[in-house]
Amino acid sequence: MKKILTLLICLITLTVAQAQREETLFNRTRLDLTGFWYTDSYNFTFFDEDTEYFSGGNVGFEFNRNFILGWSWQRMRDYAALDNNVQLGYRMRHNGLLLGYVPGSSKVVHPYLSATIGGGRLDFDDGADFTRDRIFVIQPALGLEVNVFRWFHLGVEGGYRLVNDVDHPNITSTDMSKPYAQIQLRFGYSWGGRW
Repeated sequence: MKKILTLLICLITLTVAQAQREETLFNRTRLDLTGFWYTDSYNFTFFDEDTEYFSGGNVGFEFNRNFILGWSWQRMRDYAALDNNVQLGYRMRHNGLLLGYVPGSSKVVHPYLSATIGGGRLDFDDGADFTRDRIFVIQPALGLEVNVFRWFHLGVEGGYRLVNDVDHPNITSTDMSKPYAQIQLRFGYSWGGRW
């Protein structure tokens, strides 16, 4: 009887120990894939002399209904004149890793924070010569998003585009680093969580 009781206590102890996993840095928070989104974005950047229109978008995987991890891209729609020089125009495009945080995503109106980090280029054209300059862009943003339907969200955000590594005699990184406002149309689906 003593052996059976000891064996039973050992089995119960092993079962309880197995049920209580040890907490570590990497298993404290589990990331579950909860959705996928495609976004069209319409961006207005406020340069010193004028406002330039960019179009673009992103694709992103949603995790835990609050985090977005994806790829973003934008390009200037038209060539812009450089320092009132109508002969020399430039156009910018960039793309990169998209990181987003959407707290309270199940509420009708909620905040939307994002950052795009990646490379891009400036294309210069003076009519006779075409040159290209590689750049690095960091683009943080903060805005509001409205859940119009479960599969369609409308967002408005503002941010600042930080441009580095501009190597051209007529333009600097400071000239290209400017604030912007953006409208986003997000299409997709969240299959996880609190709807």
